[in-house]
Amino acid sequence: MSKQLVIFLDIDGTILSRNGIPPANIEAIRRVREMGHLVFINTGRSYACIPWAAFESMEFDGVVSGIGSDVRYHDEVLNDVCLSKDQIRRVCDHYLATDKICVLEGQKRLYYINLKNHEDKIHIKSSDEIDKLYPDCKISKVTVLGSVSESDAEMLKDDFFYISHERYYEFGLKGCSKSVGMKIVLDRLGIPRENCIAIGDSDNDVDMLSFAGISIAMGNAPDSIKQICDYVTDNVDNAGVAAALERFVLKEYEYSHSA
Repeated sequence: MSKQLVIFLDIDGTILSRNGIPPANIEAIRRVREMGHLVFINTGRSYACIPWAAFESMEFDGVVSGIGSDVRYHDEVLNDVCLSKDQIRRVCDHYLATDKICVLEGQKRLYYINLKNHEDKIHIKSSDEIDKLYPDCKISKVTVLGSVSESDAEMLKDDFFYISHERYYEFGLKGCSKSVGMKIVLDRLGIPRENCIAIGDSDNDVDMLSFAGISIAMGNAPDSIKQICDYVTDNVDNAGVAAALERFVLKEYEYSHSA
């Protein structure tokens, strides 16, 4: 192996589609790791929000989750940044005064505000409940359905940054990002930035893709994402991750062994 690569993969719209994980992605990731390269999930989802059941047939070397706030290399925790109790209370009080559905995404659990008719979920009815009922909760980031209002922006401006999507927005603590998580991983491994590949499809992947040595946009990504990347692969349903890994990692391996 000429150089060890670290590959960072977004989840939704990248590895995982609405139809599940294409088998070709599973096989390509297995082969890449077999070669000695490292593969990390890099997701805006908190650790508790990752659909681990979908990944039962896959192994990864680590996870960057919660927009870079929670970074793990196998069993080693490299970054652990969570909202303070005061910040959680302020977020709860703010959204409880609205009708917006809000999800406090933790490392172990998800907590819901204003969600109706889901008895299997943990519902927050007042900010006092966080301290009394869930003193061990560690909230990495927050997701809110709808768009950012002026009062939302005012509440967020001091401590948080937010990323808007078509139907929702998500926010985390300032200083955290997917690229910060990548740097933490690379520093721990002693691997240079130019030896990392990132594959993503949406606005919360911009800093991840901009940081990577090789940036790859999914075929289902918007044009704004494709324009900032080095390469555009196939879409998620057609196993675009596998196609990208074949082109940038596995083909090189096959060529070196046939030379």
